[in-house]
Amino acid sequence: MFKRTLFEQDHEILRHQVADFLDAQVVPDHASWAASRKAPRAIWQQAGAAGLLCRTIPQEYGGHGGDFRQSVVIIEEIAKRRLCGILTFLQSDIVAPYLHRLGSDHQRQEYLPGLCSGQRIGAVALTEPQGGSDLHQISCQAESDGDEIILTGQKTHISNGSEADIIIVAARSAGARGTSGQAESFDMVLVEAGTEGLLRSRIDKTGMPALDTSHLRFDGCRIPKGNLLGASGMGFFYLVSFLSIERLVLAIYAQAMMEALLKETVKLCNMRKSAHGSTLDYQATQFRLADLYSDAIANRSFVDSCIADHVAGRLDNRNACIAKLRSTELLGRVAAAKLQLSGARGFCADSAEEATRDVVDSAVQTVWGGSSEVMRNVIGSSLVNIL
Repeated sequence: MFKRTLFEQDHEILRHQVADFLDAQVVPDHASWAASRKAPRAIWQQAGAAGLLCRTIPQEYGGHGGDFRQSVVIIEEIAKRRLCGILTFLQSDIVAPYLHRLGSDHQRQEYLPGLCSGQRIGAVALTEPQGGSDLHQISCQAESDGDEIILTGQKTHISNGSEADIIIVAARSAGARGTSGQAESFDMVLVEAGTEGLLRSRIDKTGMPALDTSHLRFDGCRIPKGNLLGASGMGFFYLVSFLSIERLVLAIYAQAMMEALLKETVKLCNMRKSAHGSTLDYQATQFRLADLYSDAIANRSFVDSCIADHVAGRLDNRNACIAKLRSTELLGRVAAAKLQLSGARGFCADSAEEATRDVVDSAVQTVWGGSSEVMRNVIGSSLVNIL
């Protein structure tokens, strides 16, 4: 849809391979996954075998040793098809990098091969019922007791939460006072499925129904101290760093989905005929689509620049937030425009199901990974640094 200079020939070869896998193994069954509110575990193993998982993880741990652009290719192909049942980036670009960058050699050897192959499913538990993803409001407690850590508290809206074999939990160290978000008050803890005191319940939702989303409760879970991820007390700094990557990933997904919707909207308007030509012949339609296209091409340039920055190791947190804010909000506008420009057809039978699903799914994306309001707060509060 837009001319891009980000990719090389091997990335485009990978794109075709990913597209073939998704069209054969995921697209035909995705509607049934949405109806059952989960994807089968076997699809993760199939994705691993097809090379869709952990492209950036070194080969010694079961990955492919590739660059982040390979992950981008996979994210974009999933987004174009509006697939949410197997968001590989949750595993590949959010969970696995925590372990690769922060984990001990034992932790890497223990967990990364399973994540790369799809034999294990991972999740990150940050959001809490009372404070969303606000790091300063984390109340889940990690208390040291000899050679163990006692984990107590709740997390909610956790993607892959019910099926995850390994969960990275952000918790406040016991004894920390107040909600100042001091770096020394946070730890990152690895919790395995089957841990006594871990209770999980799936959340039924209208947006992205095929995505496993769950509420987690830690009722005095005893975790070996060897499951501490990274240095004790550095959790706040870790989270700030990794949230930048997560928000860029979500921006990439939203941007690709938005471009697919916009292209479909233009095609739809060109096909809808009236006594005076197609819907696309009306100036009002042209103006509306011109605004959306102009914003889309500006967003594409900015998101691609953020991708290039991440590949070069210089991704800026503020820019990641800007990318997520603009991409997810424009996605919502394009989804609404497609529904409106579909006319009555947009509310009838299969067309209505697709159009309304796109609107609701786009709304989810302005919330997950930090809402638009949170993005604006991060961006706005950082502006003093430009003076």
